[in-house]
Amino acid sequence: MFKILSGQKYRNMLSEQKQLQERYHELEKEIKTLAEEKEQLLETKLEQEEELEERSTSLIELSENYKGLQSKLSEIEERTKENIDSVVDETIKGLGLNRTQIEKLRADRKDLIQLYINKLYSLARHFAMSSRGMEKNRGLFVVLADYRNMAGENFSEFHDGQVEHLDQGKYKGIDYLPHIFSTKVNEVLAFMGEKTFLRDETGKVTGHEERDGALLIDLQGVAFRTCMMVEGVRTYRVYDKVERLTKGSARHNAALYASSLEEVMAAIVVSEETSEVTLFIDGQFVKSFDPLSNSETSRDTDGNFIQTESDIKVIEAVETETETETETIVSEEDYTTT
Repeated sequence: MFKILSGQKYRNMLSEQKQLQERYHELEKEIKTLAEEKEQLLETKLEQEEELEERSTSLIELSENYKGLQSKLSEIEERTKENIDSVVDETIKGLGLNRTQIEKLRADRKDLIQLYINKLYSLARHFAMSSRGMEKNRGLFVVLADYRNMAGENFSEFHDGQVEHLDQGKYKGIDYLPHIFSTKVNEVLAFMGEKTFLRDETGKVTGHEERDGALLIDLQGVAFRTCMMVEGVRTYRVYDKVERLTKGSARHNAALYASSLEEVMAAIVVSEETSEVTLFIDGQFVKSFDPLSNSETSRDTDGNFIQTESDIKVIEAVETETETETETIVSEEDYTTT
């Protein structure tokens, strides 16, 4: 038996049928699109696999080449070391020495440099103690350097036309050299630390002489340049050979950087504001002395800062020493003033 449908219901069924047909065609299109995408993905996958295989082969070849080059480099380095050792041995032999004696000389040089550093630090402490609170104190910037290896781009004259203080006749000759174990060096330190005011015709202060540069001491213990400027000062942010400066001024930053240079053994600063003495070696803070509190800040083996009371007798000993003539430890043949 057949059921008779109303006209409205029949029209609704036709409409649903049409919608289903349209949805069917849409799904067919989507299936076709997905099939095409699948095919493209498969092609891409194959291409990537081929590319990876090529790269893998290339990397294997590079690895083999690298191993070969490493082997050759090791052979070259070994031969070079043998050649260098041979040349060194021949040179040492030509000097009438042996390696043991050379090592002893190197150790002696290290001890001498440490002696000079200790002496300069003591002189700086004495300067700080004697000039603390004085308005005429400009502070100090002292650098112990091997002038034979000094690079021209690292240091320069403070300004054009400046007269070198050490060129004066009173510093010429073996008996008058400004050696750090001679009383003459105190005249140089006094000159560098003195704040000399400049006045106009009416007597009004218009400024002061520029003595902000460094006093350079060579490895014979003799002051040989004044008012030298450190060029290209770089901080820990861009230069990994120096640590971060936690306390100090632009002069301290210049000293910190200078101490990291190959030709510089140490740099010492006496603050113009506080008279505090700070020692830098190899781009690192080593210790400082505060003349106002008579305390010294240094580092322990772990790099932590420690503060101790300073031995005032050491400074008094330096002051006593400056009142008497001391024996000069360089000979006229060893040093020529420039």
